Amino acid sequence: MTMLDAWASHDEERYTLMAQNRERGDIALDRLAEGEWRVTDRRLDEHDAPSVLGVIEQAGDEYTVLDLNGQVTQWTAQSLEEAVSLFVTTEQS
Repeated sequence: MTMLDAWASHDEERYTLMAQNRERGDIALDRLAEGEWRVTDRRLDEHDAPSVLGVIEQAGDEYTVLDLNGQVTQWTAQSLEEAVSLFVTTEQS
């Protein structure tokens, strides 16, 4: 294993741990256009590809959520806050 392989493995483990322990406060919304937001993990550098979690798009009274973290998944939510909460991976107390 080379030094680069070791760093890549370390980063992958770190990203996995962070993805399993994401709270609402870890999530940021970057407005892309009217009714469209990029969802990011604010704990990661914005230039780090894993920081992008997905996209939320308002479609009438509903919000379409595209989760890019791992396997691509799509949901529909009734509010922006509900859409954001779909990216939370820890139980809120």
